[in-house]
Amino acid sequence: MNPIEEWLTQPEGLADRLRALRTQAGLSGKQLADANGWAPSKVSRLENGRQMPAPADLYAWARACGADDTAAQDLLRMLGEVQAAHRSFRRRMRQGQAGVQDSYNQLVAESRLIRHFETVYVPGLLQTAAYARRVLTEMVELHNLDIVDVDAAVAFRMQRQQLLYDTSKRFEFLLAEPVLRWLLCSPEVMRGQLDRLQTVVGVPNIRFGILPLGVQLATTPQNSFQMYDDVAIVETFVGETTHRDDEAAAYAKAMERLWKEAVTGEDARRLVVRAAEDLRK
Repeated sequence: MNPIEEWLTQPEGLADRLRALRTQAGLSGKQLADANGWAPSKVSRLENGRQMPAPADLYAWARACGADDTAAQDLLRMLGEVQAAHRSFRRRMRQGQAGVQDSYNQLVAESRLIRHFETVYVPGLLQTAAYARRVLTEMVELHNLDIVDVDAAVAFRMQRQQLLYDTSKRFEFLLAEPVLRWLLCSPEVMRGQLDRLQTVVGVPNIRFGILPLGVQLATTPQNSFQMYDDVAIVETFVGETTHRDDEAAAYAKAMERLWKEAVTGEDARRLVVRAAEDLRK
């Protein structure tokens, strides 16, 4: 269990309080979700400590349950306590990368729509073990980690890829073409990685595309990001930022705009093959 989940789900904690309010109001999770225009999974995530609520979520929850302003303020106070206890990505990383990778495994397992837009790395869900080891090894020095558990972190990342075969989930991977060209690893490792990318083209529950160079773009690909249902995550040199509500919706809109200039199917495969052939030369 990650630190956020521990704080949210502790006895008499925020998750317990939310569940109690809903139960006292005689509402099912679906009824509460419908009242707020949410997906039912959001109610489940909030009640089980899988998602950090925003203040607007707490106000909406209290209102739907017919709670007074005092109850809403109490929820906000509890949220403040959770946020104060929240350890940053950097601190989590210093406790070892395996735990961070396991938390992403849980996030993917609990999501139905997983989307990645990448400008530098091959998405973790599509990485070979050798490529993943190169990326995670760099993180040891980049984040000045006290615990070096690269092998365990790679194992967790590879374990996550089993979820690609869950046909109840949908995946979208949109890569800027430089991702196929950056030599973050040896040419041999990169060739294996490019071969791996070809295997996902045409998989029914996977949408795979390349944003090619030389194409006029209506939307600037400013940064990489990931989306898990209605949550967006942006990773940088110093940590990660989670976005929800309107900010997450803005990322979803940007991704749909970026897809308009992308190539898919055999056109995307040709770009991958060309990058691999150039490496062999």
